[in-house]
Amino acid sequence: MAHGGVPLSQVAYQGLAGAFSEAAAAALFPGAALIPRRTFAEVFAALEADEVSAAVVPVENTHAGSVADVYDLLRHHERAKVIGELILRVRHSLLGVTGARLEGVRIARSHPQALAQVEEFLSTHAIRPDVAFDTAGAAAEVAAAADPEVAAVASRRAAARYGLDILAESIETSRDNFTRFFALARDGDARVAEQIPASLRKGSLKTSLVYKAANLPGSLVRSLQPFATAWIQLSKIESRPSRAAPWDYVFYLDFEGDPNKWPAREALALMRTCCEWIQQLGTYPAATEVLEPD
Repeated sequence: MAHGGVPLSQVAYQGLAGAFSEAAAAALFPGAALIPRRTFAEVFAALEADEVSAAVVPVENTHAGSVADVYDLLRHHERAKVIGELILRVRHSLLGVTGARLEGVRIARSHPQALAQVEEFLSTHAIRPDVAFDTAGAAAEVAAAADPEVAAVASRRAAARYGLDILAESIETSRDNFTRFFALARDGDARVAEQIPASLRKGSLKTSLVYKAANLPGSLVRSLQPFATAWIQLSKIESRPSRAAPWDYVFYLDFEGDPNKWPAREALALMRTCCEWIQQLGTYPAATEVLEPD
């Protein structure tokens, strides 16, 4: 049992059964009871309220970029810490009701990230994109509506779950279409990380953080210089509006290393001299392989 009496087998994810996030959660926590939530905010709230002991959320896609809502929620939910990551190959299919044909589809419904990943296919077939809150949710809506002109962009898993036909497979624009997921637990609940299979915890340590550079000329450069001097590899840096004031930004950073050990510890100490604040989001084993969807 995790602290608060919540079984370690309860894991929240955004979407419905059949979503790619469900597949990622099943891989990170095999055998767990997977608890769907409609929005990312509800996933974080469930973890914060001890309703679940872990959560799995997408953070970026190789084609559509970062999932901005998740990064913003990570910053505002300081109890949620990253304990693992997984990279999943995303293979999208066009799903329709029984009797539907590709030539007759006029509308494709899905999550905005998924629609961005299949934009070329939809344009080629003159199919209009229609935004839904989730890929699997779109599949459920299409199944319920039973309109042969409306299809969903989702996984084979969703097709099986909602009884839809696969009208076209692997419709993503980029064949190297990967989504990176974070496994989250409450701060201090280290035992949850032990539930992740050893095969997904064999990578070298990575650290994710967010920070606000001091409002001084050159502060951004000086915040990064300690990593270059210490020969520490950065794997991501991205700016996001802080929402504290207009044109005010924070920076998300991933680097290879343990912040409690040399040389990362010293680099962070130097970084703090030119930053207003630094918030560590988590240290976790880097993903070492791409998982294929089931």
